[in-house]
Amino acid sequence: MLLLMASGAMAQEPDSSSALYQMREAERNFARASVMLGRNAAFVEYFAEESILFTDTWITRGKQFLKDKKPPAIVLKWEPEFMDISASHNFGISTGPWEMQEYRPFTTPLATGYFLTVWKKQASGVWQVILDAGSETPAPTAHDHAFSFPAGADKTIPPPVNFDVKSVSNELVEREKQFLLAWKNSPVTSTYASFLAPKARLQLNRHLPATNADTINVRIAHLDKALTWKLAGSGIAASGDLGFTYGFLEIPDNPKRTIGHYVRIWRKQPDGKWNIEIEMMNMN
Repeated sequence: MLLLMASGAMAQEPDSSSALYQMREAERNFARASVMLGRNAAFVEYFAEESILFTDTWITRGKQFLKDKKPPAIVLKWEPEFMDISASHNFGISTGPWEMQEYRPFTTPLATGYFLTVWKKQASGVWQVILDAGSETPAPTAHDHAFSFPAGADKTIPPPVNFDVKSVSNELVEREKQFLLAWKNSPVTSTYASFLAPKARLQLNRHLPATNADTINVRIAHLDKALTWKLAGSGIAASGDLGFTYGFLEIPDNPKRTIGHYVRIWRKQPDGKWNIEIEMMNMN
């Protein structure tokens, strides 16, 4: 039932007692439910009550939206490829390939792409989705899929130091605004790259994810210099080290203005700065 099987020398297997492992199992069970129960039923089961979903706009009550929506006659499959988790071990992110098929075996996929999901462990101990988005991309090459995560993400670490959640949330939003202003003043590759984490991922529709600096720089160089990111919302882990922002992609002089949507995963670095770990942009 899984889209692809992990293989290859770069594959990692998290400690089975870790929160990262539990989050990955929740993602895999979610994917299985999508095949067995249907996309909408699976999304309703695994989405938190307050969850964010992109359709043709951002829906801030994604679970209720899907409850009320007629199920599509398709099969949606996916598999996690990369995950990260906060120091609090109750907040994490997942990304990987998806494909959509008709309800008939051995049919050519109707569409393929990459998803980006934010997970949060609820008070009940159950992992649920609080944000979900994605973009269409070419299909990944068969057999080169491998699950990975940052070194040590599956290990127990000391409890985070207490901090003011609201203050750190504001800090993250300010960092987003710094990025937007820096790009507006100097829309060049070096400006964008200066906000990226050391092992960042850039996920643009029509392209498979870029994970090395040279490819990322080439993709950035081809972005429209007038592109702007219009912030719609944000979220942060209880430990203040992992967060996300999301919103709309716009070209101010374009009559249509809104040309897509984005999700940006931020990771706080050892020097205290927030840098971009994953950028997902889906342009029309």
